[in-house]
Amino acid sequence: MLRNLTIKQGLTYSIKTIPDVVRNESLLHRKGNTLHIRFYYSGTDCGLTTADLGKSYEIQFSFDDAYLELFKTATVTLSLSQFPLIEQQDNCCSTQLLLHELVTAKVEGLQELLLLESKALALLLCFQKEASATDTVCDSCKFLSKPLEKEKFYTAREILLNQLNEPPTIPELAMKIGINQCYLKKGFKELFGSTVYDFVQEQRMLKARLLLTTTDLSIAQVAAEIGFTSSGNFSTAFKRITGVFPSELAAN
Repeated sequence: MLRNLTIKQGLTYSIKTIPDVVRNESLLHRKGNTLHIRFYYSGTDCGLTTADLGKSYEIQFSFDDAYLELFKTATVTLSLSQFPLIEQQDNCCSTQLLLHELVTAKVEGLQELLLLESKALALLLCFQKEASATDTVCDSCKFLSKPLEKEKFYTAREILLNQLNEPPTIPELAMKIGINQCYLKKGFKELFGSTVYDFVQEQRMLKARLLLTTTDLSIAQVAAEIGFTSSGNFSTAFKRITGVFPSELAAN
């Protein structure tokens, strides 16, 4: 599925389905006189809903400078210069809920345009708030200087390594080690140089590579062993991380 729509002059929207191997993350990109925010969404991992989308999405809103200037008042100015050239971050729970409402809404015509504009602005605000939280609440992850707090992250890593085929969600992992989700995500990345999601994916592929080269398991069996229900999705993820397809190793 691919859809492009002009919501209002200076504000556009696009959505397409993608392979379900991506994480919940967003990317802000400022180029010329346009601000683009792209979201990757494959269902909430914050326990906000139990509904299974069955699909993953790439969603993008683009705002040009003229549109942002519509919100200018005597005391407030909103312009492209207030945003970085590029910034990437995990989707917070509020963002995930907005994205879920967006992809599951069943409206048409004027109602759809109003919905899309309201979600676009709400998502832009969420992005700014999350970026601010990263700079303030989790600044330099100073809590890692406390031995007992630091040990929690090593415990989290062990939990993930022992459950690669069915890893806990961020909220579940945070609850298991007794730390909030923000600290978990920022501290894990600072300590181990990788997001929780990337760590799990990389470790899964390391295990898969070992199984492919040292056992007689089929590609489908290896995929199942590390928690993939689709051999196709496994092959796509394996290629993205290792640079080769599983079949290239299995054939050797």
